[in-house]
Amino acid sequence: MKKNNFTAQLMSAEEAMAWLDSKGVSYELCDVPIPIMSGKVNCGAPLGIGDETIEGYYYLPKSAVGLHPQVELCAQGDSMIDADIHEGDLLRLEIGACPHDGDIVVAEIDGEYTAKVYFTDVEGRQWLCPMNKRFRPILLTESMNVRISGVVRSIVKQVVRRSFSECQSIVRRMLEQRQQQGDVMQRLGKAAAEGIHLFWASSSWAVAYGVARDSGGYEGSVKEFERQAMNLPLPLSFNHECSLGTVQRTISNHPYMRLHIDKWRNSGASAREIVLMEFLKKFLQ
Repeated sequence: MKKNNFTAQLMSAEEAMAWLDSKGVSYELCDVPIPIMSGKVNCGAPLGIGDETIEGYYYLPKSAVGLHPQVELCAQGDSMIDADIHEGDLLRLEIGACPHDGDIVVAEIDGEYTAKVYFTDVEGRQWLCPMNKRFRPILLTESMNVRISGVVRSIVKQVVRRSFSECQSIVRRMLEQRQQQGDVMQRLGKAAAEGIHLFWASSSWAVAYGVARDSGGYEGSVKEFERQAMNLPLPLSFNHECSLGTVQRTISNHPYMRLHIDKWRNSGASAREIVLMEFLKKFLQ
């Protein structure tokens, strides 16, 4: 078996910037470090963050950083899921920024921290509102020791590196599908050779595609089907070979071909299309 020695080449920083320039995309150098803190802010009842240390840094361009210092904290809990904040997300917090109604803030209440939406009602009362109906809003009162630590400016979703076994299973499924499609095309080639008299034009391969799709489990694209059909070892007497683009054009001109083949009969298919479809089904079911 021939070994595949291909290795994907990584784009260098210079190549990346040149590529962005060619696409007309503006960019800025990310050179402002944003500390990522080890503590977690609770999206639920206020909890202590604990002893915090800097685990790493997140870099942003200067234009994206305001006048206040910024840090990132990891979210936990589910009281903010309707704001698309989930367990493990990183909250980029602008420390000391003045909150406005509707801002997501990190607040310290009696020494414990929580992430909620800041809101002032018509009576001037201040609230911290959860974004999950299972939780109640927190009314801030004079008896509480409350401090707004900062305003959440963005949410960074965690990108998890996938496991080897997961990637391997994805590739295995694709190879199995490719093998299955090959088997379908082989059976379809035998059917076409036996039913030469039922093919009236190259457009009749659109019927073959519909049968392969709905009865044979073929999952490839129309173009892939056309390429495979063009390479089938058909008899020399076969006068209606598939050609590139024919199947796609035929389907575009016959809307019922987008439906399952069982619906063709009552959706406008011609008698010869039904005859060919029923013949091919016997080979592919």
